[in-house]
Amino acid sequence: MKEFIMSNILICAVAGDLLDYKIRNPVIIAGWAAGICFNSFSNGVYGIFHAIFCIVITVIIGFPLFMAGGAGAGDIKLFSVIGGLYGLAFLAKVVMLFLIIAGTVSFVKLIKKRALISRVKAFIYYILHIGTIRDKYYRMERDGTEFAICLAPVIAAAYFITLFFMKGGLKI
Repeated sequence: MKEFIMSNILICAVAGDLLDYKIRNPVIIAGWAAGICFNSFSNGVYGIFHAIFCIVITVIIGFPLFMAGGAGAGDIKLFSVIGGLYGLAFLAKVVMLFLIIAGTVSFVKLIKKRALISRVKAFIYYILHIGTIRDKYYRMERDGTEFAICLAPVIAAAYFITLFFMKGGLKI
């Protein structure tokens, strides 16, 4: 049942992200509600508090990444939906795989656009001057979408791959 719920949440999130680089709050709220409800049915009151704890911790940990412009608020909240449904241990595995996939996708995109060196220089400059620069690393209105990556499809891929290997593959 969790997989069905999460699949629908991810389909909606990916569609929105691909259309306009946004993951809509109603999708996130539905995911949070599903996680709280599912965990309350599974573990009672403890399940409710555990789901809420996982959601809140994920948002708190992801907030600096959002503030720096490394990920959108919707992406962080989508991770919190996974955490709310599955817990932090499963989420950590999804995040680790996500980082590998997102890094690879970004690297390939920058190579194809012949912009790897210039973007690495811009990132290093940003990191070295993080205390003096009062702006985010990436802002869509300033930087456009030429080098942006929709992260919801990457999150979905990481989720499904992790789920596949956690459940022992396909049973045919």
